Order: sequence, then C-alpha cells, then structure tokens
Amino acid sequence: MTSAVKNGPSRGRLFKLFTDLGPYFRKLQSTESSFYFDCLEICVDAEKEPEEREFYGWWLVVTEKETCFDYERFNGRYNLEGDWVVESLSKKEQQQLDHSFELFIDRLQTLIDTETEKTFCELQTELTEV
Repeated sequence: MTSAVKNGPSRGRLFKLFTDLGPYFRKLQSTESSFYFDCLEICVDAEKEPEEREFYGWWLVVTEKETCFDYERFNGRYNLEGDWVVESLSKKEQQQLDHSFELFIDRLQTLIDTETEKTFCELQTELTEV
C-alpha cells in the first residue's frame, strides 16, 4: 500500500465541479493546466438573427498552482467567428460586466475553497481610474 498524499480532486472531478457551477465553464478550451470560463453578458444588437449576434462579456483563465489557484480576467466582444476580442467598453457596460463577474467569482471561490482545500493565490483587484 502506498502512502500517497491527496492534493485535492482529480482533473476529471474539477471538470465536473466547474461544469455544475453553471454555463460559464468551457471544457473544450481548458487545458491540462488551466480552466477556461466565459460569460456572454450583453447582446450588442438584439434585433439581429440569433446566429448573427455578437456579445460583450468577460472571459477568465484559471490556473491551478501547487497550493492555490490563480486567474486572469479579460473583457471584450465575442464576435461572429466565435472568438473573444479585447475591446474597450462604456462605463455602463463595464459596470454590468463587473457585477456579473463578481457574482461568478464569489461562487467559484466558494467552490474552490470547499472542494479543493485551496483558495485563490491572492485576491485579484482591478484598478479603476478616478
């Protein structure tokens, strides 16, 4: 019998936990070392046909480290080609994205804290110009 130390859930278990969290997790864009999340928050032109719509939103890459998780967030437009493009947003749009992101990151942090015995490496904060 070996004395392996459990370092948290397996990759498959993490995929299941992140999938159960909601529609944000993108398994196919995730890799062995990172997890990809996104959110299509604001429809750019709701009058267009659904397949012709673009969205403003955020995307997030979460990387598992030895003792914690780290993340990097991006904002922009999800275009017709199915790609995220970094783009500046109006103050109102940015506030809506920030609110959506804060709700999500709180849920993700709770999940990570309870299921992995890890936390985020350090609290990520965004600089806002005054």
